[in-house]
Amino acid sequence: MKQLSFLVVVTLILSGCGNQHDDVVAKSGDLQLTRDELLASITYSSQEDSLTASAIYIEDWKDLAALYQLALEKDLAGEAESQLLIEKATRQIIVQRFLDREMEQAEKNRGFAVDSSEVSAFYRAFPDLFVCSDTEYGVSRYYFSSAVTASRMKNVLRQHQGDEESLIKLIGSIEPRYARQNMDARGKGRRLRALRQLHLENESVERALNSMAPGEISSVISLHDSLFVIMEMHDIVIKGERKSLLQAYGNIEDLLIVEKQKQYYSTVLEKARKKFQ
Repeated sequence: MKQLSFLVVVTLILSGCGNQHDDVVAKSGDLQLTRDELLASITYSSQEDSLTASAIYIEDWKDLAALYQLALEKDLAGEAESQLLIEKATRQIIVQRFLDREMEQAEKNRGFAVDSSEVSAFYRAFPDLFVCSDTEYGVSRYYFSSAVTASRMKNVLRQHQGDEESLIKLIGSIEPRYARQNMDARGKGRRLRALRQLHLENESVERALNSMAPGEISSVISLHDSLFVIMEMHDIVIKGERKSLLQAYGNIEDLLIVEKQKQYYSTVLEKARKKFQ
């Protein structure tokens, strides 16, 4: 009963309900955890995940806050070594936030954009990089809270004749609990990955994967009483085969973006050195 009450409180916190003038969601001695701090500190893909993430964070926060206040009683915060460590951590945090914002702005300005000519040139220059050392699969996995919604999704994938954007919206509407996860899976699943990178849930899912050919959709697979999955196979490249340019495009694009981000970091670092060194 206590656990149920706690989950109800967490649900109200996340939905923004309750007393807007009292935004405190947890207390430990003189310290308070606010709703804004909680929301800024957790990540989640569904309402169910948010409840779990919030509950875990709140309990961890209370423990850490209690230990922190016990440490303050020993005057550790005033020690010279503690002050040095605090200053070091502050610098690291500020620098990381600065770099995150600079990178975000550069991305908005298309500073890391990669065009098709760059991808083609990379593919021609390093052909051996795209010979598969293991069989790789381009497969999307979609999750559902019931076999009924999973079957509905399977029919939609088989019969849909519209554009990709409308299909993704439809995918999101079929299972609200896993809407974002399933919508993302449609695009991300086209990237070829080795079996070990797929992190399949169990042997039943792996057997289904190994029986599929490109263009096929698996049967509905039960992971447990309230979680079901279907797979959509987009592509397969057998071990020892070389990926085509189209098959390797996404991986090359990712590599080139990372290189451009590294170059941008070097530019920002050099600017800082010239100004302050």
